[in-house]
Amino acid sequence: MPRDNRNDLTHLPPSTPEEIRLMARKAGLDLPDELMRQLIEAWPVYEAMTRRIPRGRSYSEEPAHIFRPARFAKRGQPR
Repeated sequence: MPRDNRNDLTHLPPSTPEEIRLMARKAGLDLPDELMRQLIEAWPVYEAMTRRIPRGRSYSEEPAHIFRPARFAKRGQPR
């Protein structure tokens, strides 16, 4: 079996409407039919977007840990 080196979750199949309903119930959402319909309609766009987020980065690669504001400040200028 070939090794899968994907860095995201785009290879997963989309969630079915029943799976979306189940996730909503597990999250404690008790939505009226119209809102549930809207959630099910919007979910594929949200799911596709979140699945493109790269995975497998180390903690040290978090932007908050590598951003250095001094690089953008002009040297010798008062702050």
